[in-house]
Formats: sequence, structure tokens, C-alpha cells
Amino acid sequence: MSLPKPELDNRTFDQLVGEVRKLIPGYSSEWTDYNLSDPGITFIDLFAWLTEIALYRTNLVTDKHRLKYLKLLSVKPQPSKPAKMDLTFSSVEKTLSKGTQVSTEVDGKKVYFQLDEDISIVPAKLEKIVVDEFTSGIYDRSSSNENGDLFFAPFGESVQKGCALYLGFNFENNKAPKNLSFMCYLYEKDLKEPGKHGDEQSYKFENSSLKWDIWASNGKTDWVPVKLTIDKTEGFKRSGRITFEGFENWKASSETPELKLNNFGSHFWLRCRVEDSCYHEYPPRIESLKINTFSATHGLTVSNDNENRICNGLPYQVFKLTRTPVLDKTLELSIEGEKWTEVDDFEESDPSDKHFVLDKEKGEIQFGDGLMGLIPSEGSPIELKYISGGGEEGNLKAGCRWEIEGFNGLIINPFASVGGKRAQTIDETIEDFRRDLRTPYTSVTLDDFEYIAVNTPGLRVAKAKAIPNYNPENPNPKDPEDSKGSVTVVIIPYTPLEIFKTPPEPSQEFKHAVCLHLDKHRLIGTDIHVISPIYTKVSVNATIVPVNSFRDDTQIMKDVLEKLNCFLHPIKGGDEGKGWPIGRDVYLSDLYKIIESAEGVNCVIRLSISGDQDAFTDANGNLILNSKFASIYSGVHRVEIVRETDRCRKGGDIYSGS
Repeated sequence: MSLPKPELDNRTFDQLVGEVRKLIPGYSSEWTDYNLSDPGITFIDLFAWLTEIALYRTNLVTDKHRLKYLKLLSVKPQPSKPAKMDLTFSSVEKTLSKGTQVSTEVDGKKVYFQLDEDISIVPAKLEKIVVDEFTSGIYDRSSSNENGDLFFAPFGESVQKGCALYLGFNFENNKAPKNLSFMCYLYEKDLKEPGKHGDEQSYKFENSSLKWDIWASNGKTDWVPVKLTIDKTEGFKRSGRITFEGFENWKASSETPELKLNNFGSHFWLRCRVEDSCYHEYPPRIESLKINTFSATHGLTVSNDNENRICNGLPYQVFKLTRTPVLDKTLELSIEGEKWTEVDDFEESDPSDKHFVLDKEKGEIQFGDGLMGLIPSEGSPIELKYISGGGEEGNLKAGCRWEIEGFNGLIINPFASVGGKRAQTIDETIEDFRRDLRTPYTSVTLDDFEYIAVNTPGLRVAKAKAIPNYNPENPNPKDPEDSKGSVTVVIIPYTPLEIFKTPPEPSQEFKHAVCLHLDKHRLIGTDIHVISPIYTKVSVNATIVPVNSFRDDTQIMKDVLEKLNCFLHPIKGGDEGKGWPIGRDVYLSDLYKIIESAEGVNCVIRLSISGDQDAFTDANGNLILNSKFASIYSGVHRVEIVRETDRCRKGGDIYSGS
């Protein structure tokens, strides 16, 4: 019996010739001789024969060959990815070790996760959250933490030295624990995803210096520093867990002098205070703080696979695992007390190498043949340990009830588990490789500089503009020779704010991170500079005539102002809504179009623009920016409404509207 042969294209020589002959009349009506003696027919036969040979050889290419070709390119399909989630435990004092199994039942099937680290559950409640915005007032934000649709800024909208976040806890028996941890979930639904560039690590930097204290009130000092052991939020930059220890002097109190309020009751107070602050691209916003909440990963640890496995001493022996898929880099295999090593294949294995190949999806282990890879001795028992998990079955909805053997408290996942993916197919791997080939990894063109800057790992860069042969540090900017070889990239950080008191500026650390990333991908000899734009505040004065059927002037003015603020936005503005192009002037024609698109507007009869930072209006009334790396943001706009509908129908120097 012959082996099955995949056929990518099963057309035969006769079919190929027939298809081409049918096309002849469409290309040449004079060609009427289809006999083999005709030279054209001879060429058709020749090329059909060559094509049939090529198809035959192509059909011999199997998935195994394609995997080898991908390996030559250092590419291989990604294995199954496990889902991750956070579990909230009820307030029962308990310690659990890393790898502890938790399970739930979904549609009659058990789904297993396991804890990512050692955890300590404490009987505690977070009852009060108070924000001291220093200059703006003191606010009780406790209700925001109880409602999943709300969020609060832990230091207010303007982060400055002296701002503080106060957390009031209550503990069982009124006794402080040895350590405490909670999960901090930031509100990021209106933010763009952080930048990614290949497999590069995210850049880390500090915007503020934060100090954590506990209220001790010991007569000498009221606030005592507490040891921060884990801060995966990196200063409230991302969601993550925060862990403390060293609460020997922590005491409950109903008086907190800094808050100057006595209606919060008696609590154990934990304070986070801004000791020093530089510019924040946008203020951190917290959706919720949850104590006794810890991360877990989809998977079930399997030891010895529940079967007695004995080697038979034959080449290419295969063992089948009972649970699949197997998570990447989790299988441990030992024979007679010696650990064997997993490899992709046996091509580089010597006869003495203790290697094995694992098919993670099928759960098959294969040994060598004695020439490529050692054959295990006959009668040798195999010891196995691995984690089975991954795939989309781990992506569960929020609110599932979980169980741990020996734990009687309530365990739920407050949010859905995410990240579970099935293994990549070969076609998906090839498509990813093609997409990666189109990704710039070396800064050659200006577009490359802008792409790499916007995709700085871990940072949210909204816009970037590369300017060649410009050096902002050049003491003689009028001499272009001194700036040759320099590229200056203007960046605007992302912010969710719609209206600005001050426009979005990148901090020094933010610009430094972008510069470091560009420096890794530049050509030798290129001088890199990263700067913020020069912002021009734009104000618009408009006189409009509404449609007769619209009588609510307040609503019309509100709509027009919203349109202007959105259009003149450095991040969300412009014609395409992707941010105002850096260096682009503001034209009256654009504003006419925007204002007249507002509901209820008949026409615009007068319109003018003004701006600061040496911006000027030309003879046609357009606002000309003073720099090629300038951007804009909305100032105060003035909209006047007149109900003179005949003005919209007059010609001459009066604008004829819609």
C-alpha cells in the first residue's frame, strides 16, 4: 500500500493543455491551427509538460517540509498559550503555595488553574479610600471602588508633590497582619495599547517618587515607612499586585490630621504620598483595588502520567500522554534517575545524546534510533512530570466559583480570564512571518523613524514626526552643514483628555526611553534627538446662522464647540481623527467644513483664527504655524449665533452656505 500523497494542484497535462487552448480565441482570433504541427501548439505542450512536472514536485511538499523551511528562517509555530486570571479569596487566614490547583466546572467539564506564586490570605477589608489632591481638596472615593463602572485618580488630575492616597483597612480581631497585598486595576479602556516592537522588552521609568507609610501614632511620629516588597504597577503605570510587609507599629485610628475629617471611623491607615513628581503624560486612574487577589494560570500538573511506562529498547519508541496539550517548557522526563532533554528534532543529536522529541498538541514523546539520539535501555521506567493546559477552553467569563482542596472559603474570579490561544497552524506561522518581514527594524527612511518611535515597547506614543538634518542642540541652526546626519523625532504622548489646561508633553524620562529605542535601530553615524512639539493654542471666532427648525441655540453652540475641540486636538483631531499632523497649518476651509457639519448649522457668515507662539494669519485668514515641529490644541472659542437666514443666500463677499 502506497503512502497517501497530498495534492496541492491535481491538474494533469491534458487538462492544462485544454485550458490554454480555450484561451486562444480571446487573445488571437487569427490563430486557427490547433494541430501539433503548429509551433504555438508545440510551445503549449512544452510548457504544460514543464508545469505538470512542477506541480508533481510541489505536491511532494508536506507539512514536515514546510516546517523545515521555516526552521531555516528561525521560525516555528507558536504552541498553545495558557489563559491567565486573577482569583479573589474570601477573608480567611490561609497560606497557599505556588502551583496549588484550583478548579471549576464548565458545562460538566473540570477546568484547572494553578497559583503563580506563594500567597498569604489575610482576614481584612478595604473600607475607605480617600484622595488628598493637595491644592484641590480632599475627597472620599470609597464608592468608586465598590462600583465597577467608576474610577478615580489616586492623586487627582494634576499629580504634584504632596498629593496622597489614603487606604483604610479593618482586620479581624483588630490586629494588623505580618504582610498585606492587593491588586490594583487601572482604568485603561480609553487608552491605546502600549507599543510593541518584535519581542523587545518594555521600557521602564519613573514619573513620580512615591512613599508608602502606615499610621502608627506612637508619640514620636505619626507616619512610619512600610516595606514595599512587590510593585508590579511600577508606580501606578499599569495594573498589577502591590505587596507590603513590616506592620509591627500599625495601629487603628479614627483621627488622621492630614485629612482634617473625623467621619471616616477607626481604620488601619496606609498612605501613598507623592514625594517628588515630574510631568505625567496623563494622571493614573484606578478602577478598583482588591485585597486577597492573586494571579493563576490555566493548567494541571501531571506527575508520572498515572501509568507505568517501560522502555522496550527499540528505535523511535513513542509514548502517548494522557492529557493534552502540554504547556511549552513544562515537561520533565527522567529515565533511571537521569534527566533527558527535549529537542525539536534529532538532526543534531549524537548517538549518546539523551534527547527526546515532544509533540505538545498530540501529547506524543519520541526517542531516537541510536544514530540520532540515544535509545533508552530496555526495561527502563520513565518518570514524567508536566503541565497540561492552554488553548481557548481556559478563557472563562467572570464570576466563576472555584474550589481548592482543604479550603472552605469563597473563591471567585472578578474578571474574565484571557490569553488562552490554540497552537498556531503552519499557514498562520507563515502569515506572521510575512507580517514581520514588513515591520521596520532598522531606521532608514523617515517613515521608519516614526514607526519605531510610535511602537516603543511599553510606551503609549500617539504621534511622531521625523525631521531630517535638524539638530535642536546646534548652536548655529542657520548653518545646515552642522546638522547633517541628525534626525530629530517630535513625539506626542497619548492622553485620554479631550480638553487641555496644558497640552500633552512627554516627560524627560519618556523622551529618553523613545531615544534609547531609536538608538538601538538606527544606522551607524545617525545622530538621534527626541523632542516635544511647540504647541500653539488655537482660538476660533465664528458667527453662524442656524437652520430655522432648530430653536435651541445652546445645543447648537455646544455641538459646534465639541466639533472644534475634537478637530483641533493634537491626538484625536485632524481630517482622519488620528491627530493633528505635526507642522500642518490651520486653514479656514477646514473650519468651515467642520462647523457646518454640526447639526442645526445652516452656514458660517464670519470666521477667524488666532494663535499664540508667534503663529500668524496670512492674507487669506489661514493660521500659519511658526515651526515645522509645531502642533496645536484648542484654546477658548467664541461662537455667535444670528438668525438672519437670508445671509446664507447672498452672494458677493458673503459666504454662501449649505
